[in-house]
Amino acid sequence: MNNSGLSYLPFTGAYSISVDMSQAKAGERIYLPDTPVLSDKFITGMNIYWSYDEDVQSPEGNLIDGNPLYDITLTLVDKSNNDFISGIPAIYFIWGGRQVVINRYLVLPNCYLINTSSTRANSLFITFYYTDKVERNVVNENDSILIQSLSVPVYSGTYNKFYLPDNRVLAGKKIRNIYSTTFLTGASSPDNSSIVNPEYAFLTLIYRSDIILYRMPVLYLSQWAYPFRLHMDNIQADLPTSYIELSKNISSTVGDKCVYLNFEYDEN
Repeated sequence: MNNSGLSYLPFTGAYSISVDMSQAKAGERIYLPDTPVLSDKFITGMNIYWSYDEDVQSPEGNLIDGNPLYDITLTLVDKSNNDFISGIPAIYFIWGGRQVVINRYLVLPNCYLINTSSTRANSLFITFYYTDKVERNVVNENDSILIQSLSVPVYSGTYNKFYLPDNRVLAGKKIRNIYSTTFLTGASSPDNSSIVNPEYAFLTLIYRSDIILYRMPVLYLSQWAYPFRLHMDNIQADLPTSYIELSKNISSTVGDKCVYLNFEYDEN
């Protein structure tokens, strides 16, 4: 569980946005939406959602593209108006792939995507990681690892927000990482509930009315098969106000299942 090889700065929060590419013609710039919550954030890194399944949707129902990332390029512009990343293939930012370090303040409305193919794309789902503690975000590593599991029940219906159960062990704790299950189908939690495929679930953590993680794909928390580990800067959360959302296309048919998470935390 050593993070010494990780090149991202530890992050204090993450925020996901959806970018509609459906009307973009080949070679046309699609600028990222102005997102006030990220306007003053020091961005440490980012991921663009990629899935083996082609039917994953965002919680509001936008179809998320995966394979077209090979044909889409990304340009990032910082507050000095430098396009320090110019025309890099979006596939470089997929979960579990290359760790492209940003470590800058961005001007999102000046950043853009280009679809280089004549085949139309749908929506891209992008997660930005940021820190509120620039140059002083040093996380002490402990030899003792404490992990508490949490099962979040989900069920079919028109309501697509499932609040996390209260857990007294995690109350007030500083979270260093969260792990989800893998892609295995038919997996069950310790209480014998079927587990939702992490590709179809999104996690939002709230702390004192502030959004800490917004629609973090639970897929990103499956950190089992890559030289990659999320590095949370001792974040905190009020679990009963935090929630899971599902891909819109399965929310009405998911049945009685759960999202199974494991929280690694600091005892102090």
